[in-house]
Amino acid sequence: MYKNIAIAYDGSEGSRLALEKGIELSKILPGSKLTVIYVNEEAQERTGYMDVGHASAPVTSANVDSSYAQFMPQGIGDDGYRPPQELDTGRASEYSKHMHNSIQQQLDAKNAEASVLALEGPVIKTITGFIDEQNIDLLIVGNSGKSGLQKFFVGSVSSKLIKDSNSTVLVVK
Repeated sequence: MYKNIAIAYDGSEGSRLALEKGIELSKILPGSKLTVIYVNEEAQERTGYMDVGHASAPVTSANVDSSYAQFMPQGIGDDGYRPPQELDTGRASEYSKHMHNSIQQQLDAKNAEASVLALEGPVIKTITGFIDEQNIDLLIVGNSGKSGLQKFFVGSVSSKLIKDSNSTVLVVK
């Protein structure tokens, strides 16, 4: 049924519930691949994480040609990975480390395996680009918990993803 499952994670209670549901579904759907993504809209770094066995390593994809390719560093291409000249130790890097560690701890606590990826850019465009490029069958997101007036003026991420995504979207409350 669902082979490629992605969970959009932002650290909120809703996204924690989405992560729990995604882990649960991946365990009952044999052969499914679980990916947890988080998006930093203000990021300066361009590093994601890829699982290698039981460890995670920071990586930058050399084969990105989707709508989020504009966020990858220059010099990444068919010849492979070229490390950045300077390591960003700013706010974006700290955010990514915190998010990755938080997700990995939750996965470890549930004895679950998943790829954990950091993406950057506008949340909706970045997530929908990832969904399209990675052929995600099911996107799991948490309920935003925004109040009526805030939801009216800003809209919720989950409702925008339902509208813009080419995959099935499960909103967990």
